[in-house]
Amino acid sequence: MLALFNFFKKFLRLFVDFAMVIQIVVAIVLFTFIMYWFFDLINFQILAFLTPVANNITVFMHSYFEESLNKGVNETDGSLFLFVMFLFVVIGALSQLKIYTVSAENRVSRKIDKIKSKNEDEFNAQLRAEADQAILAYRNVVLIVKLTAYKRTIDDMRTDEEKEKEHKEMVDRLVCEFYSRVKEAPCCKFAKSGDQLVVTLKGFTHVNKLLYYTEKALEDLRAEMRKENWIMKFYAAIDAFDDKVLLKDVYYDLQILLKLNLYNEIICYGNFCNRYYMEPKNMFEAYLKGVYDTTEPENVWTLVKKY
Repeated sequence: MLALFNFFKKFLRLFVDFAMVIQIVVAIVLFTFIMYWFFDLINFQILAFLTPVANNITVFMHSYFEESLNKGVNETDGSLFLFVMFLFVVIGALSQLKIYTVSAENRVSRKIDKIKSKNEDEFNAQLRAEADQAILAYRNVVLIVKLTAYKRTIDDMRTDEEKEKEHKEMVDRLVCEFYSRVKEAPCCKFAKSGDQLVVTLKGFTHVNKLLYYTEKALEDLRAEMRKENWIMKFYAAIDAFDDKVLLKDVYYDLQILLKLNLYNEIICYGNFCNRYYMEPKNMFEAYLKGVYDTTEPENVWTLVKKY
């Protein structure tokens, strides 16, 4: 349908251009014979070379109008005058025809624009549907939480080795405590990697529960550490992926997020946000943290609990 309208529009444009050329030619002929007729009336033969053409026009006009145009006022042949008037009519008719044709061309253009707009809307809707299907394929989740803690008071009486040992023991304790509080999250598997706890989730529908257990456990641990005169910080990053992506690649990407050192908040890439907002209910809101230079400039988001 669109190809037909485009062809029709081109035909109308070609017709307008053709009519313009004919109109210019007729205007030139009109001006030439007006001048010839005028010079002939005053017996000035500057355009005498057009006499054969004028005679043929006279014969042609007389063959159609006979005696009514044989003689005009003062014995002047009116055939050329009638021919000039005919040319005026032709120019006027061509002008009107151009107006109607341009109007038709505009209507066809508007129709083409509507068809294009409809086709673009359908195409965009198809792209959105395909993008949604691709995002919905992100059924798996990886959450990495890195824990660290520092004493509020400095004990100068102990050696660095003793302080390092105490710090390591506290971090190990925090990782174990954190695991004991989030292990009830459904469909999750856990793995300890130094001062990090790696959580993998099969089934994105349970991500709200994982985030809820994680946020609550971290807040409770921070409160408990304050009572013991410790300051706890955590670094957390989460991402979603489909079955085609290797877990080690997701782990690598999350380590890049953790290296941004954005502490005491759960951060993620835009892919996770897109997938998260396709869930019917969201316990967390994603806010743009900023654009960070990871392997390339990347939008980084932070997840904040709604209620």
